[in-house]
Amino acid sequence: MSTADQQLTTAMPEAPAPLPASAPIEAVVIDEGVAYVSGQVAFVGESAPLLGKVGADVTVDQAIDEARKAAANGLYRLKAALGSLDAVERILKVTVFVNSTPDLTQQPSVANGASQLLIEVLGDRGRHARSAVGVASLPLGVPVEVELVARVAA
Repeated sequence: MSTADQQLTTAMPEAPAPLPASAPIEAVVIDEGVAYVSGQVAFVGESAPLLGKVGADVTVDQAIDEARKAAANGLYRLKAALGSLDAVERILKVTVFVNSTPDLTQQPSVANGASQLLIEVLGDRGRHARSAVGVASLPLGVPVEVELVARVAA
């Protein structure tokens, strides 16, 4: 097991459940050395993520933790598609969607949870460009969803 694979297991020991075969999407699409990871939420295995709106039902600290878990799930999806995180050359772009109240302005703080996890696991390969976006709602009512784009070994 690679160092990055071990770091991921340390950060979050349980991978998310695989997408059902009947799902109309792919968890990861790889095209010309770039991997696009579908939006991830903070499932731990099959355990449901926290639900609610940041700034009302969910604190910023809780949302930071949810962003870490969602980013870890993105890495687990990459690992499943590539066999090992050693094949990840660099995380290029991260988009963090935060289900937040209209007055919340701490979306970047929430997104830092995802960014820090990626750097903890991948080191400098985890450094990336990022957008942190406040939205009115997210699927299932989760507070955070994270998308990853990575350059990967062919």
